[in-house]
Parts: sequence; C-alpha cells; structure tokens
Amino acid sequence: MKLRDAWEQLKLIKHYIIAAALVFVVAIFLGASEPERYRWMINLQLEALDKLKQDVVNEPNMQWSLFWVIFLNNTKVSLQVILSGLFFGIPPLFLLVSNGILLGYAGAVGADKDSLFSVLKGILPHGILELPAIVMACALSLRLGVLFSKWLISLPSPTRSKIVVQHLKVYLKSLVPLCLLLVVTLFIAAIIESTITLWIVQN
Repeated sequence: MKLRDAWEQLKLIKHYIIAAALVFVVAIFLGASEPERYRWMINLQLEALDKLKQDVVNEPNMQWSLFWVIFLNNTKVSLQVILSGLFFGIPPLFLLVSNGILLGYAGAVGADKDSLFSVLKGILPHGILELPAIVMACALSLRLGVLFSKWLISLPSPTRSKIVVQHLKVYLKSLVPLCLLLVVTLFIAAIIESTITLWIVQN
C-alpha cells in the first residue's frame, strides 16, 4: 500500500484518534486529582518502571541501554496493543487509562515537589512524539476492534459480511506503513528521551 493510501486510512480513523486522546486526557486529570482511588493501577505501573530501571542501571553504558529499553518497550507495547484490538477494544482503553493516570499522578507529585515547569521539561522533549504515537496505536487498535465486531455481527448476512471484510482488508494493508511510521516515531522519541530529556532532568 502506498503512503498516500495509508494517509487516507489514517484520516478515516480520526474519530478514533480524538476518542483515544480524550480518554488519555481524562485519565491524566484523574491521576492528578484522585490518585488514591487508582493506587493499585499506579503501583502496577511503577513496579513495571522500576523493573525497566534496574535493567538500565546494571548496564555499563547507561545512556545506550536507556535508549534501547525505552525504544523496545514502547515499540512492543504499541504493536501489541494494535493487535489486541481483536479483544473488542478493551486492552487499548486500559493502556490509555493506566498510562494517563500514572502521568497525571507523576505530574502532580513533581509539581508539588518542584514546579510544573520542571515536570513539563522532563516530559515534553520526547513526549511530543511518544504520546501521540501511543494514542495513534490505541486508535488503530480501537478501529480493529470495531471492524472485527462488525464482521462478527455481519456473519448472518453474506452481502454485509463481504463489505466489512473488504474494509478490514484495506485496514490491515494500511497497518504496514502505519506501524513503520509508529516505529520510526518511537525511535526518534527514544533518542530524545535518552539524550536531551536525560540531560535536562540531570541539570
């Protein structure tokens, strides 16, 4: 599929992107305003981050290891969440909510300890690429979940089923360039996070 066709497919999921972004923003607000209510979710995320941190700390070249840990983890999560759309969109919604709540919580804690500016400078350099990439991956997952659900519902009607299958084929073909775009975006974001963001935070 040509990149232009992939772009057309991306425009078709704009409503899913908006919906995913709204869920993420609401989750950030909840994490910042009511962290105790979602303490179990925050703890799960923090435990996972601690595990990744230990993998980096024990390596001789910390910066290089940090890049690979960030890039591989984000890429794996993004690609997995797209495929998880087959589970009717539940996994991408959970990813958006859990990550949003953690981000809101971390932002609120950081702002209390230091300032909102210090929080933003530790997120924005790489987050301006990383966060939209994750939202897009979740939007693609939601689109897959909707198409899969439509296909199941349309099975009693061969004509309707054929139409849905055609839409599904076009969508699946578009995943190749779109996933490549995601990987490249996350690659650049990981470079920024392991260099520029790290330098900003340390200074």
